[in-house]
Amino acid sequence: MRIQAVLLAGDRAHSKAVRGRSKGFIEIDGRPMVVHVLEALLRTPEVSEVFVVGNAPRLEKAIAEHGCLRVAAARSRSVHVVPQRETLYANIWDTFLRTLPPEGPVEDHPILVVPADIPLVLPEEISDFVRQAVALESDYVIGLTPDTVLARFAPTSAQPGVRMASFNVAEGRLRQNNLHYVRPLRMGNRHYIQDMYENRFQKQLGSVLALAWRVLVKEFRNLWVFGFYLLMHLAGVLEQRGFVRASDRIRARVSLATVERGIGDLLDTRVRTAVTTLGGAAIDIDNDPDLAAAEKMIGPWKAMQLRAARAGAPGR
Repeated sequence: MRIQAVLLAGDRAHSKAVRGRSKGFIEIDGRPMVVHVLEALLRTPEVSEVFVVGNAPRLEKAIAEHGCLRVAAARSRSVHVVPQRETLYANIWDTFLRTLPPEGPVEDHPILVVPADIPLVLPEEISDFVRQAVALESDYVIGLTPDTVLARFAPTSAQPGVRMASFNVAEGRLRQNNLHYVRPLRMGNRHYIQDMYENRFQKQLGSVLALAWRVLVKEFRNLWVFGFYLLMHLAGVLEQRGFVRASDRIRARVSLATVERGIGDLLDTRVRTAVTTLGGAAIDIDNDPDLAAAEKMIGPWKAMQLRAARAGAPGR
């Protein structure tokens, strides 16, 4: 199975800058973050071509300077640069339309959507996710990573690290890992994607509740979703404050299947999740401390993931 990938490197509207700069072009280990992700996609067997959307002149320069076209040619892949629009949703939709076959729209046409701020992602993790997503035969598959995997990237007394927020469900504590398999033409309420993006920081409870209210007042038939939504965030708040047992009792009331159903009802599509266990896709660089840690640890962290991949970690 081959799939087209959309790599999001836009820096307009609600995109978050780091060190006052566009994240995708910040260099780590001598290469911009967007180049790290692009090369991982080009080396993923299941990816047929990559559409990179963002500041077109800067992207074309970075891609040329860092040898991405040579990698693409060596693996018989194509790289297309797409000028960015004003919002994340517009970037995805406009680029998706460019992936459609010449004969016209195909309702079940899928794309892989990936952001440019996950420089630790490896081809092995992308490949594992795509294989799982295809097997699930759903219209929107969201990648997840367990917090036990993310613990490998946490700071210690000997080295810097990152701590990533997770959400709490009966199956465990999980983080959305930035990999999305989606059939946009089968998503009835795809316009809610922009709302979710604008209120994506889980620690900002006010934003979370505002998003829930805006969506649910339009979707009265899905009012039940608000209940488990609050339980998940309450479990998260309790866990962050050290009340782990209380958090566990609350999250036991919310299964991953319930979350999938809730998101699916709101977006008017079939939603499933796929768990990957290397971890790099879940480490998005959103602030200065995380960037500083990634600058120092990218080599060891990638080596750690490669050892896990060779030991058979993907999908287990």
